[in-house]
Amino acid sequence: MRLLTDADVSRFLRAEAVEVMRRAVRAAERGELTAPARVHAADVTFTVGGSADVFGFRVYHTRDTPFDEQVVVVWDASGRIAGVVMGSELGPLRTSALGVLATQTLARPDASRLGLIGSGVQARHHALTLASVRELTQVLVYSRQAEGRERLAAELRAAGLPAQAANSAEEVCVASDLLTLATNSGTPVIQSEWVRPGTHVCTLGPKEEHRHEFPPELARRAAQVVTDSPTQLRGYAGGHVLAGENVMSLGACLTGGVTRHPDDITLFLSVGLAGTEVLLAQAILRAGEDKHD
Repeated sequence: MRLLTDADVSRFLRAEAVEVMRRAVRAAERGELTAPARVHAADVTFTVGGSADVFGFRVYHTRDTPFDEQVVVVWDASGRIAGVVMGSELGPLRTSALGVLATQTLARPDASRLGLIGSGVQARHHALTLASVRELTQVLVYSRQAEGRERLAAELRAAGLPAQAANSAEEVCVASDLLTLATNSGTPVIQSEWVRPGTHVCTLGPKEEHRHEFPPELARRAAQVVTDSPTQLRGYAGGHVLAGENVMSLGACLTGGVTRHPDDITLFLSVGLAGTEVLLAQAILRAGEDKHD
């Protein structure tokens, strides 16, 4: 059994993480990936999942603490524990890889102007992972705190991205054809009319009926509304904000293809397909084994 930390996760190629998610989402659509809704108990949350050759679980806490570390345990097909991944990097990498897979599937091929609403860990990971598979000509960052947006813009520039801080969320929306919402806000951080025709929108934050970071009106403008896990979306306590709306699975889009017109708005609801963190941990463990051979 091997124990991996954030240092090991950070060495894994982001573009390869996207491909791991592509295989996982396809497997889930075929019924080959077990992906039940998450389970909450006391101050921790469990997600479990697996396929024919691997299974395992992830556990993370829900307390308001300075650190957000989690643990992923991976068993191989023989029932032996192949490894454990602990730290705070695997979760955001997995989330960003799923979001970027959705972008590559739903967005216009020529879309290159990324807008970020939010300046935290998820926003940073999303921008870096997207840049690993798509050329970005512009990255605009807005968050309520000027210090936060300036800091993230500087970090992204240091990583080679053409990033700048913006003065408002509206400025970001009107200048972007790829828009990512990565906040903890319980009220919409943008207005539907700010989103230009042809934009792909990815929402990473709250989606509950009474707590959501995007305006429900945006879904009614969208030609396609997609999620990585309808099961997780339906499992939201109290219901999700788009209950009753037609929400497709990302797996169905990958399997059946997507037809979109240049002016279509597409909306991706990232909720976290269970089992994907186990498959990503397995890929990272295998990559480490290959380097040691």
